Amino acid sequence: MKITLRFPRFIRRAAAIASLVAITTFGQTPSTSGDSHLMASSAASYDELKDLLKNRYDGKVVVAEVSGLFAGEQKKLLFGPGENGVYWSHFASGAQLPSKRASDLHQLDDNTFGLLHAGLNVTQIEKGERLKVYKFYVTSDFVQLVLTPTSLEHMRDLDMSRASKETTTTTSGHNRVQNVSVAGFGLVFSFHFKKGAIKDDHDYAAIVQEINKYLLPESEAKEVAAAKQNVEIEPGMTEDQVIKALGQPLQTVKFGEQKTLKYKGMTVILKDGKVTDLKVE
Repeated sequence: MKITLRFPRFIRRAAAIASLVAITTFGQTPSTSGDSHLMASSAASYDELKDLLKNRYDGKVVVAEVSGLFAGEQKKLLFGPGENGVYWSHFASGAQLPSKRASDLHQLDDNTFGLLHAGLNVTQIEKGERLKVYKFYVTSDFVQLVLTPTSLEHMRDLDMSRASKETTTTTSGHNRVQNVSVAGFGLVFSFHFKKGAIKDDHDYAAIVQEINKYLLPESEAKEVAAAKQNVEIEPGMTEDQVIKALGQPLQTVKFGEQKTLKYKGMTVILKDGKVTDLKVE
């Protein structure tokens, strides 16, 4: 899969946010899920909030809840572990939006922007894909998850001619062997909140609810998926009720007074705006 990139510059936020470049493809607006697992509305202190969030995310596997995300090659550096190629920044209600014009950035939705480092390979993250949180940070301004895809299939998107490489040479007698290694893919997702929400309000529930829209812990994602599998579609339901239960259809076909909503594995048939039949494929 080839993706065209442009390269504007963005703000730097401390050591955690780097300058990035925009993706040209646009994504979709996410929906809320997984709120049933919120155990507390607020932490007693900033330190307790950090502990709660760390226990929830650090080292865990999360599932992408939206389409339109990308990961970038983890660029190798001379010193240190390297640097992730793609950075995402989400600005919750009340948080200050980036000063850079939205038209110059990749806009996932009204409050979420993604950028990449120039010259690196990229790969698309599918909705429902598993991502490992291998670094996690909480600051007074934002919560940041550093993620890597768990599927090795993404390596097919790695163009070796453009990849960031590391070459090592080993010598044994008269033989010299060169080994070339490349990094995998990674992304950084930072969630920015209104001033005081993290440091002063310790609003754990609001923070988790916002992150859930984009990244949901694997165990909760499985429960959400299981609940969707048990949805009941009954004759007489309206189109809005079907969409609320099953989500947006893959395709909608209208023929006279009849409309079909095509989903993966099934087709819902409506007449005069009401469900009359359902075909499982």
